[in-house]
Amino acid sequence: MNSNKVLESIRKILNFSIKRGGLDRVLEKVDLISAGNGQLIAEMVVEKQHTNVLGTLHGGFTATAVDVLSSMAVLTHPRVVEDIDSAPNSGVSVDIHVSYLNSAKVGDRIVIDSETVKLGRNLAFLKVTLFRKDDNVILARGSHTKFVG
Repeated sequence: MNSNKVLESIRKILNFSIKRGGLDRVLEKVDLISAGNGQLIAEMVVEKQHTNVLGTLHGGFTATAVDVLSSMAVLTHPRVVEDIDSAPNSGVSVDIHVSYLNSAKVGDRIVIDSETVKLGRNLAFLKVTLFRKDDNVILARGSHTKFVG
């Protein structure tokens, strides 16, 4: 499947997830830049709605981005991508870990880089790095394990 079609399919899945009105709606300002081969790159500008009481990127937002966007990345893996339009199923979370390393403030453009490290028979191991686009400072690193069997 070509990369433009994969990206368009992932956009449809994310938009559906946002529009259903659950927690994923916090990702409505996220722009999907590229998708394919088990990876997903997204960007967004931090707005007030994404911040905590200190005015910096909220940890809950970061954790949600790690969860949802790494789940989208696994859908682009070569073993899974052929079913992306008919029955997309990224499995269920078994473990999510986020290390918060630096902060981002309103107006900062951030990049969210999600990667499928390994897709086994029953488990997918995913990693996510969030960084500021203008200076490449890493904001957070996430790891996500999903049951996909």
